[in-house]
Amino acid sequence: MDISIKPVFSFSLNYKVFEKLVTCGKYDGIHSCLTVVTNADKILIHTPHKRYGLQNSKLSVSEIKNDIAMLNMNFPIRAIIAGKLKKDDERDILVIGSSSYFLAYHVDENYNLFQRDFPEHVRSLLIGSFANFVGNMLIVGGNAVVKIFNPEGTEVLWMITAGGVNALLLSDIDKDGQNELIIGTDDGCIKIYKKDTLLHEFTEGNEIQNLMLIGPNQFMYSVKNGTIGVFEENIRLWRIKSKTRVTALAMYDILGCENKQVIIGWKSGKIDVRDARNGDVLFKMKLNDFVCGIACNDYRGIGVLDLVIVTVDGEICGYTTPSVNLMNLHNLADEEMSSLLSQKQKLLLELKHYENNIKFNKELSSSNDSQLVQSVPDNVGVIPSNTRLQIGISTSYDSTDMNIDITVSTNNATTIRAVLIFADQLFKEETLIAHLTKDVSRILIPLKTLKDNAQDIHIKAFVGYPTSVQFHVFELTRQLPKFAMYTIPHSLTGSPKSIGNYVGFRITERLKRICIWINQNFLLPSDIEYMTSSDADATELKLNLISLRTSKTVCLHFNNDGKTRFHTEDIELAGDLIQSLVQFLNIENMNSVAYFPLVYDEIRELFGKLQGLQETEKQINSEIIDNINQVKSHLIRAEDARYYNEDDVIKYHNEMMNTNEDLLKNYKIRLVNAGQVQLALKRVHSILYSASKLRVGTFASTIIGKFKDALKTNNIEAVLKIIELGEM
Repeated sequence: MDISIKPVFSFSLNYKVFEKLVTCGKYDGIHSCLTVVTNADKILIHTPHKRYGLQNSKLSVSEIKNDIAMLNMNFPIRAIIAGKLKKDDERDILVIGSSSYFLAYHVDENYNLFQRDFPEHVRSLLIGSFANFVGNMLIVGGNAVVKIFNPEGTEVLWMITAGGVNALLLSDIDKDGQNELIIGTDDGCIKIYKKDTLLHEFTEGNEIQNLMLIGPNQFMYSVKNGTIGVFEENIRLWRIKSKTRVTALAMYDILGCENKQVIIGWKSGKIDVRDARNGDVLFKMKLNDFVCGIACNDYRGIGVLDLVIVTVDGEICGYTTPSVNLMNLHNLADEEMSSLLSQKQKLLLELKHYENNIKFNKELSSSNDSQLVQSVPDNVGVIPSNTRLQIGISTSYDSTDMNIDITVSTNNATTIRAVLIFADQLFKEETLIAHLTKDVSRILIPLKTLKDNAQDIHIKAFVGYPTSVQFHVFELTRQLPKFAMYTIPHSLTGSPKSIGNYVGFRITERLKRICIWINQNFLLPSDIEYMTSSDADATELKLNLISLRTSKTVCLHFNNDGKTRFHTEDIELAGDLIQSLVQFLNIENMNSVAYFPLVYDEIRELFGKLQGLQETEKQINSEIIDNINQVKSHLIRAEDARYYNEDDVIKYHNEMMNTNEDLLKNYKIRLVNAGQVQLALKRVHSILYSASKLRVGTFASTIIGKFKDALKTNNIEAVLKIIELGEM
């Protein structure tokens, strides 16, 4: 592109900045302050408009630059956000999250608004209007949990998720005048909640890292593997994959087009300006280092929003909207002509190949395949005009082979040189390439899915002859059902273990329609049909399955009177089956009775482990306090010995070093203990989330509140009863 964009201001903070730990706030209600997290657990606040002169404050003014203030924290910082939280107060509050608690700090008046424990590890923060709550809420995301707090710091809502919450966003998705909450998790899910009810859920192939609002009901997301995309309500508008990952997102009109463009900062230091409607690149620029954060605010205090880009080495670049439309200055006609000429050359080359293929097919129409092979020149990619690519998807189950088999074959003597399979969530890098060393007309590719998700599989095959230099590319798309990893076993001996674990419920639906759901969601050797005999109508439908991942049995039992039971040891699978079924049948509310003895034992074990870890944490904290006091005591004695007995100075310093080593050991033990606590809590929340998916509608949303009440009193038996019956 023949246009260039210059920053209106640029400077360096001379401090290292951490990714995603960048925000902007008007702490005095007037001036925009850039706030970043830097080394040694410090928060740097920069504003060119105000000089800090606070005494005895957490804020310390830089001796080099008096427009920089440092907020010294005594804990690792995991997330920060600035926003209006207090009612009738235009001044922003700075919220700081750590691994065990979060703090709402009033920068202008220098006091803690409130501080709350958060043992689930703070991963993301957001301030804004949510649902029907009055005023702005503080939303905190952690390991498999989201908590909402009012301006006084009182918890008003508690939700559980299946994964760690990396990103939060508020948007009025259903256009009812109230914001819904959108969360992105580390297990690759994007979930939209209307208060505590799950509206939509989307699955990506990797960890969701960023979410950004584009329009009233449009939002953008970025994935750890470099994928970016845009959703409108529950429909994906576009998606693009890159080799590097996104580190920051923003919306700003940097081209003067009157419509905002998507500004994307990449790990490589590249900045993309893209069209929000289709993802097309409108402009590119390159910075010296990767982007840590992007903010839009009135940084110069002139009443105009600036685009402020922050890099990892503390470089700040500010851009503003130009007074002229830069796209009009760009010679679009020349670029479009060049693109058309390039496309013309490709089409002419493709046309030449087709003409050669037609010519040889006409000349050799009377010949058989063996004669054709001998007649085809090595440098010409000619195949019979009736060549077809055949795709078969099936399951294989025996003692050594438990996979989904994709069979790719041709209908004649042509051979397959290579097969490319593209799938978002099937492979680690989204692509599998099978390059054959021998000439075959049929290839079998075994696959295994990690999660139960419906997936589109895009297949490309290179077809030709053994001596061919050029190959024809066949492209086909097939869909893999949601529960493709479950198949009908050859035989079931004895009583399956899953019979003792089940979830039961009632539905009012014909068994013929249940058969349609089964055929659409499972990869079975043949379609299931509900047949009735002439003597008496069949009263039930039983489907015995086995998992290709774990070899465990799954039994689906449907009765004609609506009584239904799913037998499985996996409570997560049971929840997925129920959610898939009720979505197909359009059921809005449904309760269930669950019995999972193995899950109950695991919960008891987790609660016992958590209790032991909490006691260990108290003991370690007590030892750390003793170590600190001993270090202080040894230091004072060593200083006294300098004046009274110099021979004891070395002794006290050695004792201080030994105590300091003990202090470091206890600190490392505390870190390991805290990590185990977070893993245990995450597993507990994951089980509770799966239990909530055993119900639908109001039964699912109210069960979360019941779990919360039971957990507050550490009532394990109440938790188990809620899982079983949906109530205490």
